[in-house]
Amino acid sequence: MSSFKTVEEVCESKSITLVLHPAIRRAVKGYEESFYIGLRCFLKGESDGVFFLPLQDGGYVRLVFSQRYSSGGHPILRVDPLTSEGLQRIKTAIDTGS
Repeated sequence: MSSFKTVEEVCESKSITLVLHPAIRRAVKGYEESFYIGLRCFLKGESDGVFFLPLQDGGYVRLVFSQRYSSGGHPILRVDPLTSEGLQRIKTAIDTGS
């Protein structure tokens, strides 16, 4: 089973800074392996960069990977909910499941 550390190591090996909200990081716990596979496929150009994050309430939130550059020109990999209400749904699921 991959850990989130493995995900961070992949980004670090490619000199990419991984940027995601702490609630998303917590919600990915238990799904690190599929998140890792999705990330690797996206970085190789083999996927559209959408990851379906299962929530404890039985639903899911679509997350999207996007590559950008910081104002200093450093590569960044952002992970954001695809919809505006996605982050709130993740926060609610985390609070309910704790």
